[in-house]
Amino acid sequence: MEEQYTQHLHRLHQLQLYCRHRVDHQLSGLYQSVFKGQGIEFDEVRTYVPGDDVRSIDWNITARTGQVHIKRYHEERQLNLIFVVDNSPSFAWSSEDVNRQEVAAKLCGLLGAVALGNNDRLGLLKFSDGIDQYLPPANGYSQLMRCLDAILQNPQPVTTTSIIQSLEHLNQLKLKRSMIVIISDFFFDDFMESLAVLNRHHEVLALAIDDPREKALNHGGLIQLKDAETGQQQWLDLSSKPVRESFREQGDQRMVYRTRQFSDRGIDLICHSLSDDPVETLLSYFLTRKHRVAGETGG
Repeated sequence: MEEQYTQHLHRLHQLQLYCRHRVDHQLSGLYQSVFKGQGIEFDEVRTYVPGDDVRSIDWNITARTGQVHIKRYHEERQLNLIFVVDNSPSFAWSSEDVNRQEVAAKLCGLLGAVALGNNDRLGLLKFSDGIDQYLPPANGYSQLMRCLDAILQNPQPVTTTSIIQSLEHLNQLKLKRSMIVIISDFFFDDFMESLAVLNRHHEVLALAIDDPREKALNHGGLIQLKDAETGQQQWLDLSSKPVRESFREQGDQRMVYRTRQFSDRGIDLICHSLSDDPVETLLSYFLTRKHRVAGETGG
């Protein structure tokens, strides 16, 4: 137990160093340009001076005082950035040296670091068959480390994965409009209706972390596949070309269906493979989003 705790602290320390070294000005600048604040907030009422916009005149106070007053506003820049992270055994499984929990922590660490540089608040919700943990949005680097520490914890054994309760919980919270980043493989059912409701009140970004071996198995011979949650086992003879092609075709169909689910509802989906560079994935998305927003606004 002590050895596991020591290993966990080491992973957390390495992640802390990784985020500090990989967050650069380009990533921070793009984050600020594509994730703007939530409009304007009232600041103060003051007397009118020549040159002020007459559309800002507060006619009630002007009539009451007999002197022209205007309302002043300021841009509300601060956001809530909430990570919703899959905590199921099937998501934690990996065929690579690095697992999806560690990759998810890197992506959250990078996003969290640039968000803190913008004075945004960070929150976390972990889910498996229900809500495993919720950290309400808060400021500060210590909040980021709490989130990363929670993401790196070993998942609890469950027999199924469902995000619906988590989405409904977020829908019920009295949060101002927030940026919700959901990290999973999204291979579960009947969640898009709840996600669409969440997307109407907040801005949702889906970030899928994929293991290449879940799409294709190329080596020959007899292998055993085991469901990480149910324990159900299946034998495949990969020396058979039709078996390999059938497995690859099923994987392709799952990916196409997943992509269509999100695109039909206007929700951004980032696909990140275990071997991809998290910084490059985020930079690519930020640039794509920046160009899209510029095209929509004519900017």
